[in-house]
Amino acid sequence: MWKISVFYLLITVGVNFVHGNVQADDIRYFLWNRDTNQERISINNYGNNIDRNAPVKILIHGWMHDINSFWYSNTRQAYVASGANVIAIDWSRHSQQIVAISINRLPNLGEFVAKFVLGLSESQGIPMTRIHILGHSLGAHLAGFAGKSTQRMGGRTLGRITGLDPADIGFTNAVSTQRLDKSDAERVDTILTDAGIGGAGINRSLGHVNFWPNGGIAVQPGCFYYPCSHNRAPIYFTEGILSDLFVSTLCSSYTQYFWGTCRNNPRNIMGERTNFQVTGDFYLTTNVRSPFARG
Repeated sequence: MWKISVFYLLITVGVNFVHGNVQADDIRYFLWNRDTNQERISINNYGNNIDRNAPVKILIHGWMHDINSFWYSNTRQAYVASGANVIAIDWSRHSQQIVAISINRLPNLGEFVAKFVLGLSESQGIPMTRIHILGHSLGAHLAGFAGKSTQRMGGRTLGRITGLDPADIGFTNAVSTQRLDKSDAERVDTILTDAGIGGAGINRSLGHVNFWPNGGIAVQPGCFYYPCSHNRAPIYFTEGILSDLFVSTLCSSYTQYFWGTCRNNPRNIMGERTNFQVTGDFYLTTNVRSPFARG
């Protein structure tokens, strides 16, 4: 019922109103790598500390979050330890709104993120194939809109997008042009942890590779409060940056996986080391607490 109410709110808010309030400087960008710490950069002003020989990981938080989002710190530290550039985005001016307003502003926000990415690639000589955007919840769809815009505005395709439990509200039946889609980057993977009735995450396979830990639905093992299951996706991925132990099995459903009927199917690794040569829906079980990977 609450999803129906939000749908009508989306209509009554009005597209012109919500889109007309987005400006380039509403989005803040902060850079971390082995040479710098939380350096403020912006469109066409990328500073002097980008490591041009390292991959770029761009983090996008979800609804009601900001630069202090619960997953940013650990994810950033893991990536910096691996030698990557990490750029954390703060779009809190628009994420901390009524959810209908935040959703309707995503396409415009995506255009500005795309301008940032295209400028970064061109000015720093970093191939788009080495740019990876990770978005949680609404941030996953914002990553998708950014990917669409890099193609439309610059004729260039992002290397990878990871959707961390992409939001369901407002996107349940959305067509591919209005949500994260596998066409938004050369490689798109998703981790789904809060799908199903009442869940905050979408119950759809949006990527080339889709991981469904513990069936992809709440309650994730060890979760006792909302939105723990929804937030598990970035926590799992962060562990999977430096680990290859989230071994997952290609299967048509969690039920078949659970009963072992897919045990001879291809395997994949959830996290940074996902193999995009093996596509489809993959299932795995996790531990109740960290470390979550069971090998």
